[in-house]
Amino acid sequence: MSQQTALDLLVQHVDRPGFVRLIVASVHGALWLQTHFPEEEWTTLLSGEACFGMDCLSTLLEDARSAGLLVNARVVVES
Repeated sequence: MSQQTALDLLVQHVDRPGFVRLIVASVHGALWLQTHFPEEEWTTLLSGEACFGMDCLSTLLEDARSAGLLVNARVVVES
């Protein structure tokens, strides 16, 4: 029996250079986002519609990881 680790947040690249989409993959990811953003932004965040610049996202993901969340963020070098 294989043991898989559930991810809490996923990063998805979009067609706009320098921006990525943050996707919630677990209830822990959802709760973490809700503690970092105002309530009026929750729908956009939880539906995977929010895009972030890489500089902002790096700080968010560092905080998420330090809180114990598992994040899938592939590194893509843009030229």
